[in-house]
Amino acid sequence: MHYIFDVDGTISFDGRTIGTAIQAALVTLNQQHPVWFASARPIRDLMPIVPQLDQSVLIGANGAMVSRDQQIQVMAPITTADFEVVKQLIFSENLDYVVDGRWDLAVKVTTPNSILRQLDPAQQAKRISLAEIDESVKIILLGMSSDQQQKIHRQLSAETELEIVGHAGEGNLDLTARKINKLTTLRQLGVQDYVAFGNDQNDLKMLTQATTSVWINSKPKLAALGSQFDYQCEPADVAAMIQQLSC
Repeated sequence: MHYIFDVDGTISFDGRTIGTAIQAALVTLNQQHPVWFASARPIRDLMPIVPQLDQSVLIGANGAMVSRDQQIQVMAPITTADFEVVKQLIFSENLDYVVDGRWDLAVKVTTPNSILRQLDPAQQAKRISLAEIDESVKIILLGMSSDQQQKIHRQLSAETELEIVGHAGEGNLDLTARKINKLTTLRQLGVQDYVAFGNDQNDLKMLTQATTSVWINSKPKLAALGSQFDYQCEPADVAAMIQQLSC
């Protein structure tokens, strides 16, 4: 049985580290079962937060990237046509953004945002201009009002084939290529039966199809979503839940 873990809000609660008890539970679990990580972070930003388990399979950028045997593979980049639509929206709506290429990134964040502490923590990439990104694997549009987020979501749905994940109350949209998400990438990697832990909208498809699903109540605004899954768990109890489900 594979065990698949989202990272931020699921096993990490400060954007930088995984607590000692959770790390220990993951290391023990990994001695018995394959432990994989599936995160919204690109691989570049995922590797530093799981150093004890960096030999695990890492699914990054909401399924757009995979690291196996420390070799990075892009599952599908955003098409040129869809990227052009997004760039036009960025300019016309004056949007903040994080645009990830295969390794380097373009960033415009004009107001305080927690995502900044997650970007390239090991300082391995270059921050380049949006014009220099010739191929994007994931885009985050940031800091929108609720009305603006809904309007842009509708426009992107009508004009592109992008996979779109909206984050309630956060004013963000995560964009990847058509039919690229954590679940589709797990399927492409041959994983059918798995235990999944997650806490956010970008985990819903993965959790819904899991053999056993665990919802972490780290976002109060999303608490109602947890009732559809096998288990609900508070952040303080994650290590114990890992131990319980590893038996």
